[in-house]
Amino acid sequence: MSVSWRDLTSPRRARWPAASGAVARPRLRALLGASPVLVVVAPAGYGKTTALAATGPDTDSARAWLTLDADDADPQVLAAGLALAVEGLPGGAAPGALLDAGASPRRVAARVADVLDGARARLVLDEAQHLLTPLVEGVLREVLDCGAGRVTLLSRVPLPLPDLTRLEAAGVVTRLSAADLGFTPDEVGAVLRAQGLTPGNAEVRQAHALTEGWPIAARFLAHSVAQGRVGLRALADLDGGEAQLGTLFAYLAQEVLGPLEPALRNVLTRGSVFEELTADLLEDVLEEPHAGALLEALARSGTFLTRTGPVEGGGGAYRAHPLLRAHLRSALPAGEATRVAARGAAYFERTGRPRRAMAAHLLAGNAGRAAQLLAAHGDTWLSQGRVTLVERSLHRLPPDAWTPDLHALAGDALRLSSRYDGALAAYARATPLRRALGEVQVALDTVQPDEAWAPLDVAEALLTGSGDGAALVGLRRLRAENLLNAGQPGPAVALEPALAGGARHALRTGDLNRALALAQDAARGETGGARAAQNHREGLLLASFLHAICGDAPAAVRAAGEGLAEGERLDSPFVRALALARLGHAHLSAGDDPAARAAYDRALELAQGVVPRLRVEPLMGHAFLTARAGDPLRARTLRDDALARTGGDGYMRGLVHLAAGLGSIQAGDAAGTADDLDAARDAFTACGDAFGLAAVALATFAAHGHGAPEAVQGAARYPFLLTTGAMFAPLRSRAARARLLATLAEARPHERAALASVAAALGYADVPASADTPGFGVHVHVLERVQVVREHESQPREWGRAKARDLLALLAVHRAGLPREAAQEALFPDAEPGVGERNFRVTLHALGQVLEDGAASGVFVERGEWLRLRPGPDLYVDLWAAWDILAMPAGTPGRLPALAQLGARVAPSDLRDVQREAERYAAALPDALATEAGVALEAGDPDGAAVAAERALILDPAHEPAARAAMRAHHARGHPAAARRVYAGLRGALCELDLSPLPETVALRQALGGPDGAGG
Repeated sequence: MSVSWRDLTSPRRARWPAASGAVARPRLRALLGASPVLVVVAPAGYGKTTALAATGPDTDSARAWLTLDADDADPQVLAAGLALAVEGLPGGAAPGALLDAGASPRRVAARVADVLDGARARLVLDEAQHLLTPLVEGVLREVLDCGAGRVTLLSRVPLPLPDLTRLEAAGVVTRLSAADLGFTPDEVGAVLRAQGLTPGNAEVRQAHALTEGWPIAARFLAHSVAQGRVGLRALADLDGGEAQLGTLFAYLAQEVLGPLEPALRNVLTRGSVFEELTADLLEDVLEEPHAGALLEALARSGTFLTRTGPVEGGGGAYRAHPLLRAHLRSALPAGEATRVAARGAAYFERTGRPRRAMAAHLLAGNAGRAAQLLAAHGDTWLSQGRVTLVERSLHRLPPDAWTPDLHALAGDALRLSSRYDGALAAYARATPLRRALGEVQVALDTVQPDEAWAPLDVAEALLTGSGDGAALVGLRRLRAENLLNAGQPGPAVALEPALAGGARHALRTGDLNRALALAQDAARGETGGARAAQNHREGLLLASFLHAICGDAPAAVRAAGEGLAEGERLDSPFVRALALARLGHAHLSAGDDPAARAAYDRALELAQGVVPRLRVEPLMGHAFLTARAGDPLRARTLRDDALARTGGDGYMRGLVHLAAGLGSIQAGDAAGTADDLDAARDAFTACGDAFGLAAVALATFAAHGHGAPEAVQGAARYPFLLTTGAMFAPLRSRAARARLLATLAEARPHERAALASVAAALGYADVPASADTPGFGVHVHVLERVQVVREHESQPREWGRAKARDLLALLAVHRAGLPREAAQEALFPDAEPGVGERNFRVTLHALGQVLEDGAASGVFVERGEWLRLRPGPDLYVDLWAAWDILAMPAGTPGRLPALAQLGARVAPSDLRDVQREAERYAAALPDALATEAGVALEAGDPDGAAVAAERALILDPAHEPAARAAMRAHHARGHPAAARRVYAGLRGALCELDLSPLPETVALRQALGGPDGAGG
């Protein structure tokens, strides 16, 4: 009696799992869809199944699932499971039919791949560690070769499969690990809130630190907190809370451990006393002669013992999840953990590892020695960014072990985590000198110079006569830094000359190029390394500010984003809030007011409760935006709020006044700017800031028309104030700044040469006359629809007469112009001469009103016997720009994406000249796209080729060169089904024209696989 293939598997294994209660994870979702083949390797409890199941129907229109087990090591069983998994997809009955006919497992797998390709479906193989047998290699190889389909492998252990290695070399494999699947702090917060909890930021951070993002642990913790079985704050001490953690997470630990051999369980349990395990440690402390082999076996078993890297002297280091360690430690016999910890402490002291020794001493109950090690090495650990380590170690010390130096260390740790009130309270219990120095450091870190003078004087009085020359030198540097923070760079450098070489000194004296170079140099060493947060001294944040000042908005946004990521990595509310403020400045420089407001709002929200000084920059940004929006009363309130929080920083006061004045200028309220601009000038004069004075000079000339000599000097030294939308540019639009340049040159004609480079950067061959600068830019659209849009106007201009629209289209297609008589004849072909002339004159006037209203006549339309649109930087015509792109040589960098974005057609018109231009454009654009697709294929860019060719086929479905390029591109990308669809679409388009594909197209179709048929 024969056995049906369906008896070899179970429908339950082929069901897509439910993902109820899954947290929205866009970051992870993007990773899951990154490549055709996805390999996810992580231990139990990391949510591999949930993560993929949650990508469900809105991500994959077609999908299939198969959960594997040990029986799938048999190729016949695996083939049966695959056939059952894809049975519900289009064409999915074919693999089962092959099995019914007695086909081999490999042939069935090949048909499964065809089904995935045709349906563009994702197949998920869960528990893929069962594929680690040579018997099923051929079956898996066929499935992985699935064209437009996708395959995902979920495994508890690494998958060293030859076919994966081959595909990875081809760039079609993405590998994800536990680090990718782990919850971020925001995601842990979402899990807690899903249980009806309202955790604060500190509680979310604690929950994340406790679980290390382990999804199953985070969910279990959220349930336990919601049920009142545990409080987050009670779990701060991972090493001191064995009993509570052991009982709370016993279930999870058992889920992870599973059945372990006694020898493995013994070494893992006794080794749970230590955060990191090495063979030498266990051989010395546990007297385990086979420690190296046991550790490696545990790491290979898929438990929560992972390799952390090599150690000196050879061998590897291993680490267990802290929750697993806590559970195992709670299972040790009474006194065993203490004895093991004491021996470990002695081992770590002998081998020169003070941090490990301190942790072991604490577990062994030797608080005195732990306190000594903490006092000796705590400053070094803080400098490495180990704030949590120091805080946790201090928390575990009994009260009688605390010393004034440890209170000072606690203050430093709290200060570095942006908890300044707590830091000041801790410093109050230190020695008088350490207290004064701590208070100075808080004031320096938060840029509140007024708060630093008194403790600086106290520290100087305590050190005077002490004979401690090094301490006095250090104090002098602190005083100099405070002078710089106060906006007094001259006295600061006189006291400490080395400050002159810093980025912040260069910024505050107007040497912006050097400041940017120094900031970027500092930023190179910041990302990813072990360090403490530098607050306002962060190189990335300083670079972002400088980019925004200099008008390089993309670089400003990028640096602010990287700085924000660093703030999150360092867990520094100060850095994150300042990064958001700098992101607001970057968006302001880019002209994206809504994004700037949103960033400023987030900065203010995050700054709440950190330090008042952090609110200054977002308040300054809001004051500027509010003034520019025409609400002067509210803007003054915001300005005053910002000024009240500057803490004695004269440079910052100058920037706040300058921003408020510029907002009024750009709102057209020049009369309301005098006080702010005068205050800004005074502040920058006191600071010696050349840039600030230049910005004030240009703003003053823009508002009141006086101070031309200073304005010319400012524009010549800092041309970006007129050439870009820099943060402190006097006017918002390029055209308005160009008009300001022309007016300035007319006020100082003998200094025109100094402004020539500025004019060139604005697009003019020479410094323009004010009559040739309308003060606004005009965009003429002839592609798709004829319309005129001015800069900063949301709606197209109204047409006074319909014929004016026709005249504009006619002038646009005659780039060099045309005779007035020819234009009149085209618009009024049947009119009597006198009537036609009168109508044309009215039409020309109407067009002038649309284009030039508010500017001098002739700025955009050259009148006379010869008519034309006057080319220039203030006039943009999309058709001209399109022809410029079309005229570029094929393969020019940037040409392909530019072509893909061009309008599909010239707007419909009754004018014959416009119709001829439309025909020429309609032929040129698909040809250019097809050519670019061919160049992209030759350059090894099938993705770019597919974009260009598919766009050409949208414009002209019967364009055979584009179709051939698209077929080649899809084939190169491993999407044969897409290539077949392109060919079928081409056949249909040609059939409507009573045509057939050319022989070379048919030959290509056959060469790429499949017969010449409409269905492929």
